[in-house]
Amino acid sequence: MTTPLAVVTGAASGIGLALTLELVARSVEVIAIDQNPMPFQTRPNITAIELDVSDADAMQRLADTFSHRPLNYLFSNAGIGASGSVFGASGQDWQRVWNVNTMGALHCLRSWWPHLVSASGKAVVTVSAAALLTYPGAALYRASKAALLSMLESLYYETRDSGVTLHALCPGLVQTNILNNALPDGVRAPADPLTVYLLEAMRHAESAPSFARRVLDGLRDSPPFYWLTHPDTVEAMDARHHAVAMEGHPPMNFGKMP
Repeated sequence: MTTPLAVVTGAASGIGLALTLELVARSVEVIAIDQNPMPFQTRPNITAIELDVSDADAMQRLADTFSHRPLNYLFSNAGIGASGSVFGASGQDWQRVWNVNTMGALHCLRSWWPHLVSASGKAVVTVSAAALLTYPGAALYRASKAALLSMLESLYYETRDSGVTLHALCPGLVQTNILNNALPDGVRAPADPLTVYLLEAMRHAESAPSFARRVLDGLRDSPPFYWLTHPDTVEAMDARHHAVAMEGHPPMNFGKMP
């Protein structure tokens, strides 16, 4: 019997690392992709690949080398945060976040989709509850994730007959380094009220290994396209949707902001 195969991007840390290790524990072979060095270079059943997901040609070449293998799971998980306001962030900052969070997911899906079709596999894309919430701050991250969700909604309709199931994973807070990694070089203290709030909330958030186990358990139960893994975000989403329907203003509904 052929060992199931998974691709995980953003596999060197956080949710991606937790998914990779949990998949291997469940007897799944993993192609682990990240632009940073991997913490498991010699671990059995993991093929570690250093690759920037924003490089479409490199991603396609990698997928082509595995053209003989059907793909059971694709976890397009790589993502970055960035500091700065809408006007305050540079064009370079905007482009970098777009290239990774939105286009990186597109490159991954486009390159590996034929392998998923061969196995009638599952594609899980890490979006974020931030794509469906409103709050001051995190403009670059929220915009790139909202665009990603819109792209996945279109892809859902375009691929309904492919045999592949597509899931937009929209977690709330999970313990990762994304907030610290988003701070400018040399900055160690939080620079804005949102970051202050999130860094404190992150200390009490669900661990990445716990979240990875819940995601993989949930895949066995055929989760929906809109996969909301943290119920505490739903009320805030409802407030935003209500404001849209009533032609109101964006509600500040992310925690108790100062």
